Amino acid sequence: MTDRFDGADRPMLGIVLMLVGIAAFSVMDATIKWLTADFPVPQVVALRSWFGLPLLCLLAHFEGGLGALKTSRPLAHIGRYILVLALSFSFFWALSQMKLADVVAITFAAPIFITLLSVPLLKEAVGLRRWAAIGAGFCGVLIMLRPGAGVFQWAALVALGSAAVYALLMITTRALKSTESTVALMLYPQLGMTLTGIIIAPFFWVSPSLGDLGLFALAGLFGSIGVICLTHAFRLAPAAVVSPFEYSALIWATLLGFLLWRELPDTPTMVGVGIVVASGLYIIYRETIKIGRAQPRLPSMSPDDTGQ
Repeated sequence: MTDRFDGADRPMLGIVLMLVGIAAFSVMDATIKWLTADFPVPQVVALRSWFGLPLLCLLAHFEGGLGALKTSRPLAHIGRYILVLALSFSFFWALSQMKLADVVAITFAAPIFITLLSVPLLKEAVGLRRWAAIGAGFCGVLIMLRPGAGVFQWAALVALGSAAVYALLMITTRALKSTESTVALMLYPQLGMTLTGIIIAPFFWVSPSLGDLGLFALAGLFGSIGVICLTHAFRLAPAAVVSPFEYSALIWATLLGFLLWRELPDTPTMVGVGIVVASGLYIIYRETIKIGRAQPRLPSMSPDDTGQ
């Protein structure tokens, strides 16, 4: 089946899908934080995966069925599943320990990790200006972490670790996108997570009420909506166009954190996130310049060339 989103770039639709996807992930994050107050993280990971699987299976059906899931890189998909597993456990545990907006702010370090890790793993060249942006970004991260500042230090480090794992996951997506379908890249880790949940959930099970099951379903549904929206956003528009809108997550996290828990990020967090966002935007800008220089230029046409 031909992807209905193939063809020319549609940046405005890509931006809309990015904003919708980030909003969906924000609802999932808030729901997960709410659930981890009463349920162990392994059970939350399991049930979120179970409820998120049907929508991704439906997407796979409409975008090629079993044919779209064919792969010549099974070990790579196993590796991605392990990364998704580590990401889920670390991010969900950090949510259970910290303010929602603080966790989201720390994970904004992911673009910095992506650029840093692309050097040894993808053999990409990083110039002096982007190295400077990476250094500035990590200064912002240190401001948010405030080493030695108190009770949330380890949780903040775990949140930072989840950003590094997410960066590795995105790098594997770059490395596999030429041979693997987008549906396969999304669905195989989710299948692995579902099977893992079946194995581990009985050891941590706390019986949920009907209302709790509704919240688990909400987290799974909005998580899958976020994955689908972001995937198509990057298909419809260049990454440099849609990536900056990922930072809208802090607006949602601050709003939901205040409405649900009366939480607000403090001044050091806001200063740190400002530095991290600025460095991330600069990295995106330099990436755009690099891609533009790498693309072949069309020869200029003289009046004689056009027959005038």
